[in-house]
Amino acid sequence: MLDLIEQAIAVWDELAGYLNDAYYARRIDPQEISEPLVDAHRDLCERLDLDSEEIAERLDRLVDRCHHDTVDPAVYSELLGEDAGRIGRYSRW
Repeated sequence: MLDLIEQAIAVWDELAGYLNDAYYARRIDPQEISEPLVDAHRDLCERLDLDSEEIAERLDRLVDRCHHDTVDPAVYSELLGEDAGRIGRYSRW
């Protein structure tokens, strides 16, 4: 289930890039889809009782796959604890 939601977020991120470019013609703000997807991912990580290190690794991979800022690592700060500061440290830049 967690892999599936991560794949959905990555796919949505790519689609959101097109919507960002076509802001004049879109009928929905990409954040209206992104936020519920990321919230579902965060909630699933919490329900599965993943440790902060595993969440950080998954989140790092997800952030690296998403080039249109779909994932806000701050949403996970409570789950990550001390590991929150390392997310995105080795980003695609």
